[in-house]
Amino acid sequence: MKEEEEDITPQKVAGDIGYSCKKKPEAVLMGKAGEAPVSSFRAKLGYSQKVLGYIPCEDEEGTLSYVRVIGRSWLKILLPLIILLGLIGGLLWWYFNQNSGPDLDDSAIAYQMPNGLKNEDPSQIMIPGLSGFTMEEGDTHIEHVLYNPEGNPCYFKYRVMLRDTQEVLYESGFVKPGTAIMEFDLNQTFEPGAYDVTVLVETTSVDDPEAEMNRGAVNTTITVE
Repeated sequence: MKEEEEDITPQKVAGDIGYSCKKKPEAVLMGKAGEAPVSSFRAKLGYSQKVLGYIPCEDEEGTLSYVRVIGRSWLKILLPLIILLGLIGGLLWWYFNQNSGPDLDDSAIAYQMPNGLKNEDPSQIMIPGLSGFTMEEGDTHIEHVLYNPEGNPCYFKYRVMLRDTQEVLYESGFVKPGTAIMEFDLNQTFEPGAYDVTVLVETTSVDDPEAEMNRGAVNTTITVE
């Protein structure tokens, strides 16, 4: 079978094989492998069809002609499906990223402030006070409540930093209103003593997580025993 060549003009093509046709075959191609029905030459192929090559043959009078072999173009068949799946994937990615909200802290749980205290003014942000932290020598674990009061119009993110060097010792995920982190771990241990730290509270709107709001900062100490 010859590959498609420029010198094989439609006038030299006796017919086509390789696709089903409801019409009666124009001829029969005979060879060692058997017989194959030859359909009439089609000037315009279908969308999913392509020319695989040409088979040289002779008629009873010895005249040379060619039978064109038609096959399927799987790229054209699969291309619309690939484009459709790509569009669906893009839409799903956009939808979930638009509606996923901020990266909430997995350790945060529902929490109610003492005496049911909560923020009654949604135009204001209630920043809680913090007492000193305590931890054991050689340990990183601190049991202390980091909470976001119910009624706040924003998410909280806590960052604990050494006051003198601004080195970050701990950073939480976002904490939504009415929840709290009950315990957390620093990224290093300390020798016995008292260490001055600043707890920075970053805020972002619950209505638009991309919109940053006011920050708060609380100075306190870590006491290592």
